[in-house]
Amino acid sequence: MTQGLWKKSFIAAAVLLVVFIVLTGVLWQQLNDTNTLLNAVKSGMDSLQAERDQMVSDYARLRNELNLRGGYKRNGPYLITPDDPEIAAKVLEITGGYDEEDLWKDYARLYQWTMRNIKYSLDSPTPILPESVDGTLEWGKDFWRTPVETIRDGTGDCEDVSVMLASMMLNYNQRRYPVCVVGIQTTGADAKAHVAVAILNEGDLLSIFDVTSRYWTPFSEVGGFGAQPIPEALDHWFNHLKDEMPGAQVYEIFSENYYWEFTGNQQFIEWASSVY
Repeated sequence: MTQGLWKKSFIAAAVLLVVFIVLTGVLWQQLNDTNTLLNAVKSGMDSLQAERDQMVSDYARLRNELNLRGGYKRNGPYLITPDDPEIAAKVLEITGGYDEEDLWKDYARLYQWTMRNIKYSLDSPTPILPESVDGTLEWGKDFWRTPVETIRDGTGDCEDVSVMLASMMLNYNQRRYPVCVVGIQTTGADAKAHVAVAILNEGDLLSIFDVTSRYWTPFSEVGGFGAQPIPEALDHWFNHLKDEMPGAQVYEIFSENYYWEFTGNQQFIEWASSVY
């Protein structure tokens, strides 16, 4: 009786052991399958995260490239490119290279070449992409060409012409003298904005080169290209624009490595006087 009971217990234990081994194998396989699935899910999530990061990076790059063309405030300096090979080649073609004695004559040559070869054209609205992909799209009024594009297209508005001419003048004078783009605006229901090239000279003198308005700062009332005391140069320029931009005020100035905003003409005059 005891021997029979022992045999039955042995068989039961053997069966349980076999069942345990089988279940352990099944569980082990399921665990391996689960780990494989989890690794696959993790790999997929990593891949999706990498794709998302790439998409965000690509969107930011495209946003910067597109919004740069809107010329929005601090984007302006990126459009001044005096070291571009095509700018350098065109400047050399027009002036023959830098000559201190011919400085103003060569400035005049660059201005006159621009006036003869770049036709004025109005801009169409430009989309302004939001910070995030799900943000709200806005539309700006301007589309800014690069200086090289303005040369190639042979057309542009005051912003396009000004950043091109500023780039050419900086290339010509090899950055010996500050050349920048100055923005003015009016207020009210019929508010307008306009930009031109400004050269800051020693002795608190200012020169304005406004191609689209066919204006330059003279040495005298009926003289050639030159410079005047800053307040006088502004008054002379604004008098030229009095019919289309009455009460204009300077609101910004920028070059390849700076951007400044102003509340009006007096603040600009104080800033310009501090450059030298």
